[in-house]
Amino acid sequence: MDMKKSIILQIVISIAIIALVLYASDFEKVLSKISTLNPAYMLLAVLFYIILNLFMAYTIKLILKELKRDVKISEALPASLSGMLASDFTPARSGYLATAFVLSSDEKIPLHKAMVSILGPQIFQFSLKIIVGAIAFWYLITYVASSEDGSELRFASMLIGVFILFSMVLFIIFLLFSKNFVKKISFIKIFPYGKEVHSMLLEMQKSSKAIKNLTPQITLILLITWLLKTYEWLFVAKSLSIYLNTQIPDVVFFAFLQPLITILQFIPTPTLAGMGLSEGGAAVVLSLFGVPYYEGVAFALLTRAMNAFVDLAGIQGVLKVLRKHLYRFD
Repeated sequence: MDMKKSIILQIVISIAIIALVLYASDFEKVLSKISTLNPAYMLLAVLFYIILNLFMAYTIKLILKELKRDVKISEALPASLSGMLASDFTPARSGYLATAFVLSSDEKIPLHKAMVSILGPQIFQFSLKIIVGAIAFWYLITYVASSEDGSELRFASMLIGVFILFSMVLFIIFLLFSKNFVKKISFIKIFPYGKEVHSMLLEMQKSSKAIKNLTPQITLILLITWLLKTYEWLFVAKSLSIYLNTQIPDVVFFAFLQPLITILQFIPTPTLAGMGLSEGGAAVVLSLFGVPYYEGVAFALLTRAMNAFVDLAGIQGVLKVLRKHLYRFD
């Protein structure tokens, strides 16, 4: 199956799952809930998401500076948004790799160094999602097990997501820091562009020391972005007047909900960034805490739409990468 047919299939499957989720939640109620949107809280959510992206861009700048390649925030931010936009519509959010291609498109920054600047922080991002998501997962298992139906199987996909994220963390660590691993996958040279990819991986390892040197700074920025994402989701919920039936403070609840639900977006399914799966998962989790299913779906859809709207600022970079690279797969 070529890339174009694959993309069409992913779109069809994603639309089908979203349609199923909307049907199960009563589409009219979802639209009615969204129509009650409080614009002030929504603007706060947008602001926090923009600030989060600024910190992501600053991380890229920080790593590239350590690699002796200076880049301005005004250059790193559009590249990062391009990757975020691509990740909004690609399986397992793999489209974020487009950030590296945008950064290296003018040939001022070698591709292998651009890759290090985005893959390095992903180790920390995925690790956080695994730790926090796993804590939230086991809390929910305990919570559901103590309820009447005890249907822990609802969260089997989340457990799979934790395992996949853990595997991705190990894979990225091996790519960046294990010379033996890269040597063992030299068989990729037999595939189209395999020699170029393998050569780039070897070059990446030469630059990976920057990640070790910047571990304290990257960790601090990660914690800041986690807090920003927490408040972003909190303000989206407040914009829809969603109330939780729990003793847990709302800010703590959303701090743990966000990594748990986004795990579903990294499962490599034939959907656009887990579209439909994460919305359904969010609605199920929120329903356990007194939020009607249709309100949970409205919250999840609004969160995704808001992110995609802001990410549209990176459309120029996405189009540039597509024009340069997509034809190779025809």
